This record gives sequence, C-alpha cells and structure tokens, in this order.
Amino acid sequence: MKYINELLKGVIIGVANILPGISGGMLAITMGVYDTIIHAVTQLFKEPIKSIRTLFPYGIGAVAGIVFLSLAFEYLFHTYPLQTKLSFLGLIGGGLPTLFQKSFNKEHPDRNKGVLTAAITCGVVILITFVAETVIASGRDTGMAVLTGVDYLTSGKFWVITLFFVGLLAAATMIVPGVSGSMIMMMLGFYEPILQTNNACIRALTTMNVSSLFLNILVLVPYFIGMAFGIFLFAKVVERLLTKHECQMYRIIIGLVFSSPFVILWDVNWKSVELYALLGGISLALLGYVAADLLGGEG
Repeated sequence: MKYINELLKGVIIGVANILPGISGGMLAITMGVYDTIIHAVTQLFKEPIKSIRTLFPYGIGAVAGIVFLSLAFEYLFHTYPLQTKLSFLGLIGGGLPTLFQKSFNKEHPDRNKGVLTAAITCGVVILITFVAETVIASGRDTGMAVLTGVDYLTSGKFWVITLFFVGLLAAATMIVPGVSGSMIMMMLGFYEPILQTNNACIRALTTMNVSSLFLNILVLVPYFIGMAFGIFLFAKVVERLLTKHECQMYRIIIGLVFSSPFVILWDVNWKSVELYALLGGISLALLGYVAADLLGGEG
C-alpha cells in the first residue's frame, strides 16, 4: 500500500510539472515527500541503493504521469481550465496545516517575523507572475508562422547548448517549490515546442513509428541532460537551506502557497465562467484538499 501511495504521489508531481502555473515542488511539499526526495537525490552517490529505492516509485510515477497523462491533462487544461486549476489548488492547500505546524510552533515563537517573511514571499511571487504573464501576453498573436516542436527547438544555430540551459532552468523550477516551470518555459517561448515534442514521442511510440520516435527523442536529449545536471545541483542547495534555516524556509513556502491562487487563476476570464463550472471547480478543489491530506505525511 505504501508503494502505491508513493507511485500516486509521483504521478501527481509529474503531471504538475507540465501544467502552466502548477508547481511540482509545491505539491511534493504538501504531500510530505519533498524532504525525502531532495535528500535521496543529494545522497545518490553516497548511498546509491537506499536512494534508488526511495526515488524509484516517485520517479516511475512521475514518468508515468508525464508520458501517459500529459495528453489527457493537456486536453483537460484547455477544455476545463477552471476545474483543472481549482483541483490542483485544492491539492496545494491540503498541505497548509502541516506547513503551519513546522513553521509556527512553540519552538519558534517569533510569529510576527514569520508572517512578514510569508507576506513578502507572496508579494514577490505575485509581482514575478505579473511581469511574466505580461511578457507572455505581449508575445501572442505576432502573426508568425507556427513551427512544429522539433523545427522550433532546432531552429537556432546553438540549439543543443540552448536546450541544455533550458533543461537546467527547468530543473531549478522543479526543485524550488512554488515556482511554475511551465510558466517560465512559456515566458521563454519553449513550453509549447517541448510539450509538442514530448507528445510527438508518445504518439510515435503508440504507432511504433521508430524514425519519428528517434528524431523527437534526439532533440530532447540535451534538454534532459541539462535537467538531470540541474536537479543534482539545485537539490544540494535546497537541502543545505532546509538543514540550516528550516523554519524560515517553510515560512517562505507558506508565502508561496498563499500566492498560488493568484498565480494559477491569473488568466481566468471570470466574466465568462458559468456557475456549473465554478461549483464543479470548487467541489474538485475540496476533493483535492482531502486527497492531499490522505496522501500527506512525512514521506
């Protein structure tokens, strides 16, 4: 049962990393597995067997979520955007009680300092989101011809190096909780091409189109290499911060959680939202909250 629980958590984290505005790192925290995963990553070479055993179910679940559910959630995100976003908001909110226990307790009486830290963090994230979404919006409807994912990613002279650093950045957004990697990728113009290429791999695999599968995977290789390198690099930094400044780090994370509704619901056109969609979304948010509580715990 514990193994299935870890697989499900991995699936949720994997799906979250491909949805704009959703933070996989944040969901890992709210489900109580962030510390466990970060520690296993940083100790992979010192304790390989133990680390692999820890990471395996989460890794398999995340890959399964990305590979098998990316098409489904891409459809849900575009067809039922409000309901999908609210369900993930519920998952994120479900971890708040645990975060408050770690941040505001008898051992850390400086509540005013903690509230200020969370408030500043929340404000900074909202400001970054505003700037990022403004940049994204300004890049829309340019009238340029739409390229396929592979054509776009390989159009630059140094596309291999570029994709390596994009992967490095993606790793940072995966490790740092509250930062939506998909939103950053959208701001840089890489989100849709990478998602298209990923989905092209899935379609090629299902149709056994070996040449198309090989081509798309080959293009994504430098991206995944950069991501793997970045995960080890940033995991060590985050683990050190959690070790030396645990309370303040969790207070920052609380600020990130409170900024999540603004970040995730930023582009919702509330005037066009139907009542049934809003009620359905709220119901899914409540279910997400309960699911986060059931999946929660200290790893």
